[in-house]
Amino acid sequence: MGFNKTTDSQAALDVDLNEKNPEIGEDYEPYNHEPAGKTASYIEALLILIKASVGTGVLGMPRAFYNAGYILGTMGTVFAGILTTVTVHLISNSEHELCRRKRIPQMTYPETVEAAFEYGPGNSRRFKNTARIICYSALVLLEFGADCAYAIFIADNIKEICDHIFSPAPVRFYLLCLLGPLILMCWIRNLKFLAPGSTLGTGCAIGCVGVVFYFIFSQPITLEGRKAAGSLKDFALFFGQVLFAFGAFGMVVPLKNRIRRPASFGSPFGVVNVAMVPNLVLYVIMGFFGYLAYGSQTKSSVTLNLPQTGLIGDLIRILMAGSIFTTYPLCNYIVVEQLWHKNLALRFEDNKRVIFWEYVFRTALTCANIACCIAIPNLELVMAFTGSLMVPTLGIWFPSIIYTLTFWNKYTGIKFAFFLSRTIIIMIVGVFASVISLSTTVREIYGTAF
Repeated sequence: MGFNKTTDSQAALDVDLNEKNPEIGEDYEPYNHEPAGKTASYIEALLILIKASVGTGVLGMPRAFYNAGYILGTMGTVFAGILTTVTVHLISNSEHELCRRKRIPQMTYPETVEAAFEYGPGNSRRFKNTARIICYSALVLLEFGADCAYAIFIADNIKEICDHIFSPAPVRFYLLCLLGPLILMCWIRNLKFLAPGSTLGTGCAIGCVGVVFYFIFSQPITLEGRKAAGSLKDFALFFGQVLFAFGAFGMVVPLKNRIRRPASFGSPFGVVNVAMVPNLVLYVIMGFFGYLAYGSQTKSSVTLNLPQTGLIGDLIRILMAGSIFTTYPLCNYIVVEQLWHKNLALRFEDNKRVIFWEYVFRTALTCANIACCIAIPNLELVMAFTGSLMVPTLGIWFPSIIYTLTFWNKYTGIKFAFFLSRTIIIMIVGVFASVISLSTTVREIYGTAF
């Protein structure tokens, strides 16, 4: 794919100099270096992680519980939350230790993966470039899949509003109608121009989630006709959906690198642990009571279960669709940053030509995204597919692998047995998510398409 072999973090550019600098000893501590530029406080970082949970993922939780059942769904969501917390700590601890060894303040996630293989035991060093490229590719595909889910979510909610005003039309029609506006949004090259809309959209989303809870609890909450546990096939779909909801791994390392006191990120009462509590509670409450309220009528997004007529229901759908609309170009921005600015753009010497072709690339990327949505216009399956394909790679496989490589020689005896058994358990979960959940989702997609 032609990935640029130069490292991404500015601090890592001086790694060779740092490693050869005699003034930097073995007791080098990365946490002693406050990040340059604008930083985030503990509270700001906490709010960022909490706000990241308010979107298509949480609104799809009732449907996820419909697949798993209210008991198995609750247990599975709690397990996924604990697993996410553990793997985030594995990433954070590995990055800190590898930065200490390389004597640099910080690294990106792909750089951390590369460094783990570089410093790992045996012949792992030979696989470092391959591992970094796989990590880059997974990050890009995760954001691309998230954009697919966002586009389908917007189209579904617009369709729900328009169907009782105009003649009913398929969701593919509304996806085509979205193509032009999304292309224009993705033409915005400066991230600071996207930030105000995203902030406003986040505020609308938080308010809308509160109103959604009002509608949920205005319904009869009953266990009658609700399944406590679903089949293995349905649970596999659920697991992909819930992993998608928790799958904000792309922002874990960048956020840690921008926090004012990095040591507070992974401490016992740090950002990760504290943020997971309200996130987990929100997911469980939304999924549990959303499913009990709507039962077999639960749709891929709970906003589609709101009253089909009436100002309030339509207003919530419009606000949520608008909120996700402002989020769409942010994921697209990450894809453009990785594929264009760090790779393809380097082949152009003429600045005027590179800007023109960047717009062409942005347009083609958005068209490809909408084409994928038109091929599979099912929000539930897109979330399950992305969650079972990309999230296990970034959030299960790589964290356990890089932690194992980084600390392989640190533990002995009983501690090593615990260290190795934890890795094996996480890898088994990764196998379930990657093989069983993914294969089930692919079969469902095939059955829907054909």
